[in-house]
This record gives sequence, C-alpha cells and structure tokens, in this order.
Amino acid sequence: MPRKYDPTGIYGGDAWPAVCVKWIVSNNDTDFSEASSVQHGFALSTIDVRFAIKVEATGLAPYTKYFYRFESCEGADFGHSPVGIFKTLPDENDSVTELNLAFFSCANLPFGFFNAYGHVANNSESYDYVQHIVRHLNPPSLLSCSSSVIKYHQGDYIYEYKNGDYGDGTAIHRIPEPDRELSSLQDYRDRFAQYRLDKDLQELHRVLAWQVVWDDHDVADNAWAHGTADSNDTMRGQVGDYQFSGRKANAVIAYFEWMPIRQVDTDDKLRIWRTFKLGNLADMVIEAESGSPDRTMTGPAQEKWFLDQMSESSERGAAWRLVMQQVVFSRVNYSIVTNGATEFNMDAWEGYRYQRDLILQHIENNKINNTVILSGDSHASWVSDLKRENSTTYNATTGSGALGVEFAGSAVSSPSSCAGYTDELYIEIAEGLVEATPSLQYAEGQLRGFVSLSITPSNVTAEYFGFYDQLSRNSNATLMGRFTTQRDSNKLDRPLNGGKNVTFGYLGAGKA
Repeated sequence: MPRKYDPTGIYGGDAWPAVCVKWIVSNNDTDFSEASSVQHGFALSTIDVRFAIKVEATGLAPYTKYFYRFESCEGADFGHSPVGIFKTLPDENDSVTELNLAFFSCANLPFGFFNAYGHVANNSESYDYVQHIVRHLNPPSLLSCSSSVIKYHQGDYIYEYKNGDYGDGTAIHRIPEPDRELSSLQDYRDRFAQYRLDKDLQELHRVLAWQVVWDDHDVADNAWAHGTADSNDTMRGQVGDYQFSGRKANAVIAYFEWMPIRQVDTDDKLRIWRTFKLGNLADMVIEAESGSPDRTMTGPAQEKWFLDQMSESSERGAAWRLVMQQVVFSRVNYSIVTNGATEFNMDAWEGYRYQRDLILQHIENNKINNTVILSGDSHASWVSDLKRENSTTYNATTGSGALGVEFAGSAVSSPSSCAGYTDELYIEIAEGLVEATPSLQYAEGQLRGFVSLSITPSNVTAEYFGFYDQLSRNSNATLMGRFTTQRDSNKLDRPLNGGKNVTFGYLGAGKA
C-alpha cells in the first residue's frame, strides 16, 4: 500500500498520516466489487500501530470458503493486497463429517528454511485449518472472521536471538533482523516483519486461516511471570533498554499487531486461552502456559476454566476434545539423554507432575472420553497414550487403561537437542526413550516437520511429516508415521503405524 510521507503537514500535520484501507470479502477469487461482495467496509490505521489492520467480518455463513482482499480507499489501482482465502468454522451444532488440520511450532529463521509451511501451503486444498503453537507483508493486514477456519501454530512463531546465539544464518542468507537480542517494541515489530518476508510463511497465511498460541521465544527463552533465562526486573537483568516487564509488554504488543488473534478478555490482556466449537465433531480447547508464580503450569483461574471446558464439552456431546497447548504433556524418561543425571524435563509438564495428574484425575473421574492433546515446543516428535503417573491398570502393549492420546509435533526448523548425530544414533536414542517410558509409543528427533490431523466422528488420525534438509528450500516431505485413535477407545490403535515399521524414530510396545 502506498503511504503518503508528509513532513510539511499538508495532510494534517503528521509525518505519516493515517492510512485508509478498504476490505472486501467475496465468494470468488476474481470479483471484489462492492456489488458482488459478501461483506465490505473501511478501516483506518496509523503509525502508532505501524499501520496494522485487523477486521472482524461478521454475518458469514458457517463452514464456508471465502476470499478476501484489502485495497486503497482511493481505489484498487492505487494498491491492493494479494487475495486471501479462509473457511469459516461450522456452527456449534452442525453435523460435521471430517476436518483436516495442520499444526506447527518453533520456526527459527537462521537454522533453515520453513519447508513445512511451504508443503502445507502447496497442498492447502487438503486442509481446513492451521495451528501454530508458540513458546507477512508490511504493513501487516490480517482478516479475522467471527467463525474462521484455521491452521494451528503452537508457539515460537519467532525467536528473539541475534545471529549466532542460537543458529547462524550467514551461509543461507537468513540473518535475523535486527541483528541483536530483541527488547524494544520496534525490535519485535521488525523481527515479525522479516519473518513475513519468507515466501512459504507468507503463502501459508494467504491460503489458510490460523489459530495460534504463543510460547516463550515469542518473548524470550524460558519466559515466565517474572523473567526469562537472561532477564528480570532488575538493572542486571536488563536487555537493551528494557527490563523484563517492559520487554514482555513490547513483545505482546507486536504479537497482537502481527498475528491473527483477537483479544479474549478486555480485563486480562495476556489471556489467550479460549475454546472453539467445531460443530458436533470436536471442541478445540486452547490452553496457554502462563509461567504462574504459584508453581503451576496454568495458574488457578485457567486451571478451573480448563477443567470446566473439558466437562462442558463432554456434556454437550462433542465427539472429541482437542487440547492445543505448548509443551509436551505426557511422561518421558530422559535418562538416556542426560546420561542418568535426571529423568525429568522440567521445561515441560514433567516439571508440573502434580497438576498434570490433577487434570488426568478429572478426566478419569468424570469419564471424559476422546481427549486428544496437541503439543509442540520440544523440537521432536512424540506419540503417547495418556495415563496417570502411578496407574496400575495401564497396559503398554494393548493400551488398555489409557485415558486419551497425545500427538506432539516437531519443529518447523529449530534443531533437536541431539542435532548433528548419525542416523543410527538418533534411532538408538529414540529406542532408549521409548523403552524407558511405557506410555511413549513413538519418538523421533532427527527430522524437522509438522503434523497433519484428520478428525472424523469415528477416529482421529495424525500423520507425521518430516524434512531431512532444512538448508535449502524444498518440499521433500517424508511420511514418518501414521497413528490413529478410535472413538471411545481412549488409546492409540494397535498395532502402531498400521503394523508397519518406521524409517525414522522408534515405535513403542504397541507395535506388536
């Protein structure tokens, strides 16, 4: 969009006067005239929000594909955006026979190309939505619809590091901008803007709508209520010109400017936990790691909300409860990775075992069936039966006694903690993790990738796709494994992966 630079004040005294943008929603991808539009309107944006524009288009038909475009209020000849595509969510009580989702997490620019995004963008007709779990175009223009269909992102949409601190993009011309650790509002805005110049990320935003939740690196490493790995509210804990609270506020402002997400609660600007009802097929419950000072993963308010949502979803008769959250939920014994120093990963739900068991106890006591947890963050692929920590009824071979399943996906480009190992050593480590953890039924840490999720009234199937090469832009996706859970079984299907062996990773006891 052209913007009028006005240092002399001809347009009202501002060096950068407000920009007027017209938005149009159409039922086809060629005619964006007002007469043919489904919805249209006008929006103003200013330099205060770096000309970000969000529009909520209401009154649209449920579970329907639409096309949209932004253009200059002076006419499309003065500038217009590419054509965007989205599908609205079904109404709460609609009968839905199938939904197809893709979910991602952890995209680190200097570590490699976003091939997972490109693969789904090139096959967008196979998907309804995208998810991104997080721990395009400038200025950002995002259309958010009252019932939008989604791609899911589970966090770490950006990373805060300077080049060389966590990945060196020099050789592949992917040096983070600005080239310093982020702290100011402009820093975070510029990093988002740079990410959106990536062609695969840009295209995926264009062709599918997203559901997102942030993770720590959207602010800084291991962020919690009162600090990060390298910052807090003291002079010694300052990064750039900002202590932690100011830095977090800057990151949140930029996140809401750039990401397709609305404010959930006007009294709690940091609340992003919410629920989407996907017809009678499923409820998507989005839970957010809060870094609560009370030593819980969620804090008491979100915990009560989450347990209530699970019960209400079961009572309303939704076939599935899809829980989208950032970090690995299930038990994983890490002894082989830590050389026996510890078996716990305190950066996941393993560090909050009491609260995890409370959640599983609620599911068990209230007979809540068909729980599917979707996770990211770990830069590795995991498939688990859900079970209580001291369960005496769970059988790892058959899956009996399980309370649900978890599908935890790898990273878009961020490396595993075992990066650089040989193919044989990766499999050896995966085998050690699985053998030490009875409920863990698949582990893989070598490939970057994403998870494709198919949901029907009778089953949920997760397909794990991986990319061997992140240093070149390519679409050479490998199907690593396919895992299914049947309605009311509350466990993974046996034999795992349809009885077939896997090329990457290692299968658990349920492979027999």
